[in-house]
Amino acid sequence: MDDTNPKNPDPGDGLKPESPRHGVFHRLRTKLMAGITVIAPLWITGWVLWTLFSLAEEFSRPLIRPFISIPEDPQWYYRGFGFLLTVLILLVVGTITTNVFTRRVLQEGRKALERLPVVRTIYSPVRKLMETMTSPDSAGFKQVVLFEYPRKGLWTLGFLAGDVPFEDGRTPAHSIFVPTAPNPTTGFMLIVPREEIRPTTLTVEAAFQMIVSAGVAVPLTLR
Repeated sequence: MDDTNPKNPDPGDGLKPESPRHGVFHRLRTKLMAGITVIAPLWITGWVLWTLFSLAEEFSRPLIRPFISIPEDPQWYYRGFGFLLTVLILLVVGTITTNVFTRRVLQEGRKALERLPVVRTIYSPVRKLMETMTSPDSAGFKQVVLFEYPRKGLWTLGFLAGDVPFEDGRTPAHSIFVPTAPNPTTGFMLIVPREEIRPTTLTVEAAFQMIVSAGVAVPLTLR
């Protein structure tokens, strides 16, 4: 007669019955993490958009005050009016700057700013960065590359920013912008020889997703 009870596993088989309390906590933790996974991206996205919205409101309100008396807590001033005004101002400025005559005037003003000792150190890099990010015809930040850094065997993701030719005829190098994770707005620049750079088929958007997610959102293949 077999006295083995199938409901009670043999202590010698290495299996330990899960306690009811542990099972409940495990299920609660799983559901909690699932909720965080859904809510956190939505909350962060909403927070960023709301911050930009509020900045546009703060930008436009001083422009409105000289023309219209706005009390500290206006009843008629609806949220969103300042944002729409900011968008309208940007559209008007963009329309004006596309005019041939206005473009020449702006170019002369830009040259004057870039000759000022202190202003040029701030204005010129910011202008070039914005042109790179907003112009569809810009050559900067359009290719994602890999190179071994900080040592052999460790690969670093970077954005190809430009060419760096040498006067002595050596093989040209490239300037590579290496963003930091999870905040890609900061980083550092490296000059890397061309033969040490490995081009990839990653899009800039996919690379930014990898950086912002701290490496969690990775493509199926990296080549």
